[in-house]
Amino acid sequence: MRISIIQPITSPIDLSSEELEGLCKNGITCSVVNLNTGPCSIESRTDKAFAVPGMIATAQQEVQNGADAIVIDCFGDPGLDVLREVVDIPVLGVAQTSMNICASLADTFGVVTILKESIPVIIDSVNAYGHKDRFVGCHAIDMRSLEIKGQVNEMANRLAEQALSLVRDKGAHSIILGCTGFIGCAGEIRKRLEHSGFDIPVVDPMPVTVFSAIPLLRMGLTQSKESYPRHRPKKTKGYKEFE
Repeated sequence: MRISIIQPITSPIDLSSEELEGLCKNGITCSVVNLNTGPCSIESRTDKAFAVPGMIATAQQEVQNGADAIVIDCFGDPGLDVLREVVDIPVLGVAQTSMNICASLADTFGVVTILKESIPVIIDSVNAYGHKDRFVGCHAIDMRSLEIKGQVNEMANRLAEQALSLVRDKGAHSIILGCTGFIGCAGEIRKRLEHSGFDIPVVDPMPVTVFSAIPLLRMGLTQSKESYPRHRPKKTKGYKEFE
């Protein structure tokens, strides 16, 4: 099973060999691709919109290259519904998958993300995915997505602080790390919460989503064509990849 991880940005964020190895389990091979056209990072609704054309072309190419499923490497789930219309293989968004997992593990959840500007995007997703009643809030650590890889200790400290605030002050019974750049931090945050007296799940969105693709592929399941009718290709002015 080959899962294509699409980074919906033009500035690739390299997964370390250890991070990539952690995703390649149980017969899975993961490949990571980024866009030729689009935003350098996604921190707003506008960034999400600019990413979609490049994502369509990349997803179609990945299907031709033999991908069995696609995971969108961004907590804003840009292009999720669109890609489900243009390819037949399963397309998973990390926010939707993480929220669904939390809904099965706890009564409530909170999200820790990068910037305050990203919070409205996350609230959009909470409402769209039907988790408004379980969501207690989202806190930001005020670090940009392209900066966090180089400041691991500071990032972990801020994540733990904001996660604890959501648990202690807002009543979160689970935490989602609301940026795929936080990959590998969940264990440390859970440990720090446990040290403060809170034994709760902390969801790392990328591995949770990649591993969620396994049962879909093994059972031959993909998105419904009633919910996501197949797009009928047509000439689209200004976008060479669609002509």
